[in-house]
Amino acid sequence: MTTTVHPADEILPAKKMFALALQHVAVAYVGSVAVPLIIANALGFTREDTILLISTTFFCSGLATLVQTVGFWRFGVRLPIMTGVAFSSVSAIIAIGTMPGVGISGICGAVILGGLFIVLIAPLAGRLRRFFPPVVTGCIVTAIGMQLLPVAYQWAGGGKNHENFGDPVFLCIALLVLTVILMLNRLGSPLMRNLAVLVGMGVGAAVAWLLGMGNMDPVREAPWVVLPMPFQFGLPQFGLLPFLTITIVMIVQAVESMGLFISIGDMVDRQVTPRQVSDGVRANGLSSAVGGIFAGFPVITHMENIGLVILSGVRSRWVVALCGLMLCVFSFFPKFGALLAAVPAPALGGAAMAMFGIVAAAGIQALAKVDYANNRYNLMIVALTLSIALIPIMAPNLFSQLPDWMRTVLHSSVVIASLVSVTLNLVLNGAGDDQGDDVHLPAGPAPITPIQAEA
Repeated sequence: MTTTVHPADEILPAKKMFALALQHVAVAYVGSVAVPLIIANALGFTREDTILLISTTFFCSGLATLVQTVGFWRFGVRLPIMTGVAFSSVSAIIAIGTMPGVGISGICGAVILGGLFIVLIAPLAGRLRRFFPPVVTGCIVTAIGMQLLPVAYQWAGGGKNHENFGDPVFLCIALLVLTVILMLNRLGSPLMRNLAVLVGMGVGAAVAWLLGMGNMDPVREAPWVVLPMPFQFGLPQFGLLPFLTITIVMIVQAVESMGLFISIGDMVDRQVTPRQVSDGVRANGLSSAVGGIFAGFPVITHMENIGLVILSGVRSRWVVALCGLMLCVFSFFPKFGALLAAVPAPALGGAAMAMFGIVAAAGIQALAKVDYANNRYNLMIVALTLSIALIPIMAPNLFSQLPDWMRTVLHSSVVIASLVSVTLNLVLNGAGDDQGDDVHLPAGPAPITPIQAEA
């Protein structure tokens, strides 16, 4: 008797798994290195401390990814989810670090307490699972892709603050990467299709470097080995105001993560139960607390890697788990991380447009399978959710006069999509059952199919 292994639990051959995991590492590292850099510059870190902070951040991201993908006891959603630091916590961390007498030790203390608080309230997250039927998760996935696309455009143009932003040479590099990805998906072998993003980025980066783009000085200046250690910036300090500041951000991130867990479950054709939602939020809280011990930051699901799961067609959580292990190992060797961070922005932008566009398309695909004929409210839910959720993207200054705590919530299209769609669905359709099914729909949509499944 044979037992069919779900694609999310499939263990691939070693060489293939290593190559696919390296692809995830490249996307995660290049997309996230800016967070510790921004914070280090804002807090006046030395070059040596900045390098150590970057290594520590990715060490904690690797640990957090292992907890989410592999899991233990009641920690981890056990899906192909890459976890790491997010831009949504940057402003709060800088605000805490610049408080009189607080600094990095106060940040660590606040993150530790905030993480433990999220662990305690995680059971409440599972009870909210019923409020995420297909019409809600479809809106959230669409918002994820739409929120990420402006970042891809900035990279494709050479970088947001580049003096020659939009140079035709930059756009040609991005187009080259897109062309390679498309050709490999159309003509490549199954392995090449799975690795299309990594190969495309590599080709684009090589051409860009030959044209003199990129700065290799950080690679030459980076030390060969660093050792992330607990409390390396001193013992944590605990204060009420820093704790409250970071906790608000982490609660918002928990709401965002809930929607992402359920949406990713739909993408890989695995139903996410209320218990798994709680386990995923609990894992993020624990990982954030551990991050505070290592001078790391709050962690959240990496939206950038969601597109890679769809585009590659490989849904195995063990690939992403290996990515987490590789991040832990590579964090000890800053030169490797500096090499990834040196990938010219246009090469990254071309790959990002493919990945993030696929995420938006997956959301549209899910919404296309929602029942609008028999439930006239669903169309209104989608219309109002997307029109409000796109405000931070299309009119980022619209909320500039609101209080800081409100702007913390409204900065993210994904958070807005989660709050608005859940609220509208609850008001118009009512709550579903404990599994999150829409009480008005006879059946949920079919799972989102990757554009290029493995042959």
